[in-house]
Amino acid sequence: MSPMPVTQIQADPQQEALEWFSRLRQPGCDERERQAFGRWCQDPRNAHAYAELEACWQQLQPSPARPRPQQPNIKRSRRGLGLALLFLLLLGALAYLYWPLMQRLGSELYTDAGERRSVRLADGSTLHLDSASAMNVDLRARTRVLQLVQGQVYLEVKLDGRALEVQVDDARIQVFGTRLMVARHAGHDELVVFNGKAMIVQGADQRLVAAGERVTFNEARIEPVHKADVKAADAWRMGQLRARDMPLGEVIERLASYQGRRVWMMDEQTAYRRVSGDFNLDRPGETLQALAAGQQLQLYDVLGQWLIVP
Repeated sequence: MSPMPVTQIQADPQQEALEWFSRLRQPGCDERERQAFGRWCQDPRNAHAYAELEACWQQLQPSPARPRPQQPNIKRSRRGLGLALLFLLLLGALAYLYWPLMQRLGSELYTDAGERRSVRLADGSTLHLDSASAMNVDLRARTRVLQLVQGQVYLEVKLDGRALEVQVDDARIQVFGTRLMVARHAGHDELVVFNGKAMIVQGADQRLVAAGERVTFNEARIEPVHKADVKAADAWRMGQLRARDMPLGEVIERLASYQGRRVWMMDEQTAYRRVSGDFNLDRPGETLQALAAGQQLQLYDVLGQWLIVP
């Protein structure tokens, strides 16, 4: 019986390529093994199998991280700067809008929008505060000091042998009588004396105001003294605004303040238009609508805080 022929096992290039791929990445791979790998690759089939394996491995690897370009960083910086500026603008707008309320809450005596209140002080004097008004009071020293922060106040002064002074920013009003009114408006401040006298001093300027007289002033100067319509000046305590040839913008401002709103008059000529009449401060919304209809004006409410008059 003749012997069976010996079967020669054919090498598998893919399997060997996988083995070489693993061996070449081992830490102990030396030059001798790399030379053996070179001889193995001399066979075209082996070289082709290893090239396919290498290509497949490269496809499975994640793409290398690319360096970040500078422009996106610049864009992000600009975007961050824009957001910061927008935040500051919003913060400034809110501070401007709510600053009057913050001032009132930080004062010793104050009234809310639409509220009128009378307060009797420890020295016996009485303060009648109008809507959205605020005051600070110091009665401890030889000179009693009242500071009008916002709004307007009617003072009935109790004479007790000490001087009394009303401060409105840098202006000082030295009181020599018993009844007077001090008011702060959008563009000016005002003093009306009902009984006795008062001296207003601001820097080197001063005016003596007698009973039945009024004077307006601002941070720059004190205007000349004029005769006052005392009934019109005092009407707000009874819930009435008596306008006698008063600028329309000031009338709208007073009515809007009773609703806690601020006014933006876009037309200057309309703001200075003169009007006369009696207006109900206790029903400011209805009164404003009637006034706007009579003057052919459109009123635009913004978030219940602003009243825009185009």
